[in-house]
This record gives sequence, structure tokens and C-alpha cells, in this order.
Amino acid sequence: METRANYALIGVFTLAVIAAAFSFLLWFSGAEKPGGRKTYKIIFSGSVSGLTIGGVVLFNGVRVGSVTKIDLLPQDPSRVDALIDVYANVPVRADTKARLEYTGFTGVASVALTGGALDAPPLLTSPQQPGVIVAESSEFQDLIATARRVAAQASDFFTKTNRLIDDNSAAITASVKNAEKFSGALAANSDDLKDFLGTIKPLSEKLDALAGDADKVVKAINPEEVKTIVSHGASLAAKLDKIAANVNRFSGSGLRQYEALAADGRKTLEEFNQAVRALENNPQQFLLGKSPQIPEYSGAR
Repeated sequence: METRANYALIGVFTLAVIAAAFSFLLWFSGAEKPGGRKTYKIIFSGSVSGLTIGGVVLFNGVRVGSVTKIDLLPQDPSRVDALIDVYANVPVRADTKARLEYTGFTGVASVALTGGALDAPPLLTSPQQPGVIVAESSEFQDLIATARRVAAQASDFFTKTNRLIDDNSAAITASVKNAEKFSGALAANSDDLKDFLGTIKPLSEKLDALAGDADKVVKAINPEEVKTIVSHGASLAAKLDKIAANVNRFSGSGLRQYEALAADGRKTLEEFNQAVRALENNPQQFLLGKSPQIPEYSGAR
């Protein structure tokens, strides 16, 4: 009898544990929430790594339901649809936002619902036609996308750098050799370089002294004398303007008179040249005039 009683106690205890576990699962999944549930469809773009069926659905950080289905769309490989069941009294509105959230470093993802203005209408839904919410990209997804983009840019940079080095290896080698030669020349002429650098200091001192002298000269100039020089320069400019005006007047009628005089002078010079040539050719005729004709006599009477 005692043995049978022990078996009965063990059986009752086992059934109680199973019932408690089942009750816990029902409570954990939210099936005991009064008022029923509503189904919504969440559309994700990109990876939903860490999200599984039975995953947690949160609204403003409070657990309100679970993920019931995850589907891939053959016509759009970048899209993932997930069905969620939430409590009927959760205020899911037309402007409610959804995104993936990850718990710590475990990689377990949950669907996080946020937002919804007070005056926004409720998001209509039914089991046959669930309300649709387009999910935003999560911080983790943004981080992964940024890391991939940076990695691609870094890979492209290193590829171009390697190509540049390969294409210009000869020039780089020559530049290194020239640098080595230059360093050797500096080392070989270090004494001359020291002497040259030593001459720079006296030169700079002379330049400083010259600058000081120039400053003294500038300070020694009397501003009144500068004004006088400027006024004289203005007077000289006015006189030059008058001279230029006279030259312009002369270049009118006066210049035409001198042109006529020059023409008469050239004519007179030509006549004088003709007279000189005539004198050279026949000076007697030029001096005495045309010689009279001498009569001819014959011997017959």
C-alpha cells in the first residue's frame, strides 16, 4: 500500500509540474490576456537575422504579443513578411512604427512597435486581411550596412593603391634612390652646409639693421614736405596738360602750314639741284647764256 501511495504522489506531482509548465507557457505567450488578439503583418527589407517564430513583440518596451509566422517572398528576395499577434487592447494606429531590436549581444531579435498619435485612426486589421506596417531599418541593420559600405570602400582603396604602386614602381624606386643620393650629398657636404648656415645669421642681422634704418628714414620725413611735393606734382601735371593742349592745336592748322612750307622747300631744292647739274655739264653756257651762232664763209667770190 505504501508503495502504491508513493507512486500516486509521484504521479500527482508530475501532473502538477506539467500543468504549471503549461500555464507558464500560456502566460509567457500572452494567450491568457483577456479581450482576444489581433493579427498584423510587418514588412521587413533586408535581413531579419535573430527573429524566429515565437519571438517577442514589444510595444513601447512592454511585451504585448509574439511572432506567429515568417515568410520569404520569391518575387522580392529582399523582402521578409512576418505575422504578429498582439493583445486586442494594444493601441496600434495607422502611424505606428515597427523595427527590429536586439537583446544585448545574444543576437535574439524582437519586433518593437512604437509611436502612434492620439488623434491617428486605429490600424484596421482582420485574420483574413491583416493590417500592414512597413518596418524601419534597425540600428543593427544600419550598422551592418555601414560596415559593409566602409569595407567595400576600403577594399576599393587598397586595390587602387596596389595598382598605383605596381604601375609606378620604377618611378618610386628612382625617387627613393634620388633621395638616398641627396642624403649622401648632404652628409658629404655637411661642413659646407654648416658654413652656409653660419653666413645666414650675419645676413639676417644686416637685414634687420637695414629695416631699422629704413624705419628711421620714414620717421624723419616731414609730412608737410610730402604735402608740398605732392602739390608741386599736381601743378606740374596741370602744366603738362596745357602743353598737351597746345600741341594738339598745333597739330591742326599749324601742322598743315608747315606741310605746305616743306613742299615749297622741296621744290626749291629740286630747282637748285637742276642748276648745279647744268653748271657741271656746261659752265660756259650756264654763265654766258646761249652762244651766238658764228657765220660761215666760203672761198668763192
